[in-house]
Amino acid sequence: MITFKLWNLIRGYVIINITDTNYEKTINVLQRNKINLWDIEKNDNGVSFKISNDDYKKYYKIIRDIKLEPTKKTGLSFKLKKLELRKGFIIGIIVLIISFFMFSNLVWNIEVVGTNQIVSRNIKDTLSKNGIKMPSTISNLNEKHIETLLHKEFASFKFVEAYVEGSKLIIFVKEKELESSVIKENTPSSIISTKNAIINKAIVKNGQLVVRVGDVVYKGQTLVMGIVKNKNSDDFMMVPSEGTIYGKTYYNFEIKEEKIRNITKSTDNTKNIYYIKLSDKKHKIIGDIKPFKNYNYSERAIKIPILSNITGISFVKGKFFEEKISQIEIDENSAKNKMKINLYDNLIKMCGKDAKTLSTSFNYQKDEKYYYLNAQIEVIEDIGESIKIYPIEENEEMDNNAEIKED
Repeated sequence: MITFKLWNLIRGYVIINITDTNYEKTINVLQRNKINLWDIEKNDNGVSFKISNDDYKKYYKIIRDIKLEPTKKTGLSFKLKKLELRKGFIIGIIVLIISFFMFSNLVWNIEVVGTNQIVSRNIKDTLSKNGIKMPSTISNLNEKHIETLLHKEFASFKFVEAYVEGSKLIIFVKEKELESSVIKENTPSSIISTKNAIINKAIVKNGQLVVRVGDVVYKGQTLVMGIVKNKNSDDFMMVPSEGTIYGKTYYNFEIKEEKIRNITKSTDNTKNIYYIKLSDKKHKIIGDIKPFKNYNYSERAIKIPILSNITGISFVKGKFFEEKISQIEIDENSAKNKMKINLYDNLIKMCGKDAKTLSTSFNYQKDEKYYYLNAQIEVIEDIGESIKIYPIEENEEMDNNAEIKED
């Protein structure tokens, strides 16, 4: 009952007073016409009741014919009618509310913490180039996206955090401490194998070679040791190893190619779809989603100058390009050439720049669906990689010896 009264208070209602002694007949006429009456009460002047403003407008002719006049009109709808004469006042209030809402959700500038002015300027330029401009709404700023973007653009950053504080976008950065990845000339090092191989040739300028031509070595095995005996004493000393170790390596490949392949061709049919974008969510305005069975789709953002930066509202235009799928048969020679090209592309990625091919073995097969290529390639390549070595402290050495004796 409370909900019913509240609803009628919002949409408005009319109070009617009947002074006619034959008021029952009047009420029956109204009810037969399906006019909803409530709060029917007797008073000194007759009977009063309430009807909704909607019913009063709808059945005004019937009410007028039985000579009923409203004594009072109340409700929100009647109050709003009075304000219609003050349109400028209403528009001003609406504009004020919207402006307050918009400006309270705006971020006006960017503050970079943790780096110098040059890097700060570069950060702001990067954000501007990627469409992050001030002023902007808080909802239009994606902190995780900004952090990912800056990590990608600035390799020197160790840590990036973006967050909004008041009307500022704060970007806190911490730069990496530059460390030389190149082993210095006087840094003790050894050379280890990067692959399983058979030693083919070794050219050592410094360090102690611990393998011979023809030896089978495994990935991670030491090839040149950075520890040599001192010429003037029986002590050993650590030196930077220098040399090139060539090894025979073998690569096995299994590649297949389809006999019949599906290809797509674009037709001239296209259809557009339009969205409105609010707070990173798209809402369709015009157009059909997936109008073709097979299609290619692209879209572009349409931003309204100033308004898009302030409100975060923009439009998106999508375009569907119809495609037809057809089948083509691949002949055997074309399939063999493609498989060979794929094989050598993969081999180049796996070998060093100076690698040389010694021998190749190809075996072609086919079945109802595929062509197959099984291949073994023998290669000579540089398999050495320098690694730093560190001296063992005396205490550590004594502890290790003690553990061995206990065992």
